[in-house]
Amino acid sequence: MTSQPAMASERTGETSGPPETHVRHAFWKYPLIAAAILVVIVVVALVAGSPNWPRDSIATVAKQDPGGSVLAFTQELDGTSSSWGNTGEVNSRPDQLFVLGPLTAYEPLLGAPVSAAVAMYEQASDAQRQAWASAYDDALGTITPEGSGGGMEGAASPDYSKVGTLTGDFGPVPALTAASLQLAQGGYLQMYLTALRPGHSLHLTTIWLYDEPAMLNTAVDQGLTDDQWGMMKERGFAVGPWYLALPAVIHVLLPGGATGIGFTLWNLGFALLFLFAVPLVPGLRGLPKRLRLYRLVYRYPLRDERVTPYPGAGEEAR
Repeated sequence: MTSQPAMASERTGETSGPPETHVRHAFWKYPLIAAAILVVIVVVALVAGSPNWPRDSIATVAKQDPGGSVLAFTQELDGTSSSWGNTGEVNSRPDQLFVLGPLTAYEPLLGAPVSAAVAMYEQASDAQRQAWASAYDDALGTITPEGSGGGMEGAASPDYSKVGTLTGDFGPVPALTAASLQLAQGGYLQMYLTALRPGHSLHLTTIWLYDEPAMLNTAVDQGLTDDQWGMMKERGFAVGPWYLALPAVIHVLLPGGATGIGFTLWNLGFALLFLFAVPLVPGLRGLPKRLRLYRLVYRYPLRDERVTPYPGAGEEAR
């Protein structure tokens, strides 16, 4: 027995198959579109992409700027380094992560004087530790050249040749920072940090590099910090992780995007927009057709170009 919808379809000549309107594909446009996209990518990479600069290692930076490295270790001890703002992210205190932990792990390599300095520091009260580290930090400031901060406000590296001339009640802090510098220059600090987080081998290394004044200045100048475009820029990778462009815009430009909750809510909002609003809202879903974007790949034929469907096309569709 023939169903009512089928009978109606036979009377009107309509079919449930694809439309019989022929289109002409503009295959010759495909390579032109690909070339245009390539040009756009190259321009964006040159203007807003990552700097063409190889990655730095802790050993390289510590050798090039030993004074800045000593300052970084000192500020990790007195709580004024930038890494103290990431304690929740790394789940560890920078003084333990970057100074005391590595020194303890490499005690056999460093010798008895360093072991004694670590023991003296750990046995002191928190107030005494803070007083020693703060005094040494202030003393390093007296041998820091003026106006060498680069792109970072007030960040500059002390003159390492004058570090040995500093005097004051520093406790074991000079010994600790000198031993930490030795580990950094020998590559042992980066090995230690990589072993702590094997799945994120560059994470802790990058955090320490941002404690180093010269490296932080470079990062600020090249737009690599977290409040700039660091999410989608990688040194040595010119285009950068382009797929993070939208999250980077949310993180840097939108209100509350730099906070964890705000970043999550903004991303969820955009996800809902693309998943539901764009395909379901009539005005939005018809926008590509109104803009005639289909003309990039095909066009409807002119009257003299139309082809009559072959006999039986409707029968096969049914």
